Amino acid sequence: MAKDYYIARDAYKLEDLAAKKYQFYAQNATNPEVQQLFSQISQVQQKQLKSFNK
Repeated sequence: MAKDYYIARDAYKLEDLAAKKYQFYAQNATNPEVQQLFSQISQVQQKQLKSFNK
């Protein structure tokens, strides 16, 4: 049981980190198309985080 908890916790942390990375990339990209793409990817990651919390 504890093993499952740690796996789930690590998966959550990875999703959170990915969302933050893509948001950072979106904020620092100079090309507007690239900014939009990274922003969209970040939003997908954040939705996955929310569904993970449920």
